[in-house]
Amino acid sequence: MGQCGTRTLDEEVVKLETILTKKREEIIARWVDAVLATYPETAFMRANSDPFTNPVGGMIKEAAGGLFSALLGETVDTEAIKKALERFIKIRAVQTFTPSQSVGVIFLLKPILRKDVAPQIQESSLSDYLDLESRVDTLALLAFDLYTKDRETLSEIRIKEIKDQYAQLKRWAQHLNDQAPLGTFVGCGNQGCG
Repeated sequence: MGQCGTRTLDEEVVKLETILTKKREEIIARWVDAVLATYPETAFMRANSDPFTNPVGGMIKEAAGGLFSALLGETVDTEAIKKALERFIKIRAVQTFTPSQSVGVIFLLKPILRKDVAPQIQESSLSDYLDLESRVDTLALLAFDLYTKDRETLSEIRIKEIKDQYAQLKRWAQHLNDQAPLGTFVGCGNQGCG
């Protein structure tokens, strides 16, 4: 019993949920830090925790906590999970990130889990750990769907703005043309076009 590598019957087998719950704040903080490191203004975002002066950093911290709860199974409300994921993705969809950079923030959690959690799990918890990584993959797939939807919405808004600008220019040109004296064309000045 005192030998190295053996356990007594009263020793508790460390469960994955126990490890994740114990290291929750540390894992979330490291994940948030990894996400913030993808921004060019990383120092400001890391140093400033005020959600009013650093709304992006605040939204990322809030979303990371919600998504971690979902990974633990604490949150099974699909809408709550979707809302937390949207906070991550919507910000990145309107910025200059590529699709892989936008959705890739979900995958930044995996190396953290592998370093902080995987070495501590027992062999009997390996399938639970693999399920956890599969849930991370599922979140990433959902994030891609949300990113695509957000980009489509952004494109539709831009197309509408261009159409509105064109219509405004057309009305302005028509107005100028209606006010021009006979025989002149708006683009030709007072001398006429010919």
